[in-house]
Amino acid sequence: MIDDLDREILGALQSNGRLTQRELGRKVGLSPNAAGARVQRLVDRGIIRGFQARVDHAALGRPMEASIDVWQKDDHDRTAFIDLVADDDRIVECFHLTGPLDFRIRARVASTEDLNDLLGRMHREGGVRTTDSRLVLEQIPVTR
Repeated sequence: MIDDLDREILGALQSNGRLTQRELGRKVGLSPNAAGARVQRLVDRGIIRGFQARVDHAALGRPMEASIDVWQKDDHDRTAFIDLVADDDRIVECFHLTGPLDFRIRARVASTEDLNDLLGRMHREGGVRTTDSRLVLEQIPVTR
């Protein structure tokens, strides 16, 4: 599907999505035009879906990351929960899962009090029966 050079390009762009064609070409041993053409083919094939800014949440006043497992009330409509997730900017990712829990959330919060506020909101407004939350101690960088 993709060759080793494409994998090298993907790795370089995952480390720094703002590389110029010249910089990328230098890293992978291609001319700037050839590097740009390779990137465009990866975009056209849907392998690269976009370029994103990595936000420093600590600089925005939310230094703590939490992982929250969510179980909804059995008879509750998921619409209220999904609306809450879309509305609350402390929630940075939400996954609907198979298995014993309903959702797993990644949240960025200012403090333990802020996390407690988020959990309370999920229970009050999102039809949540119970949560299990953990604070992230360290994120291990993985580039693929």
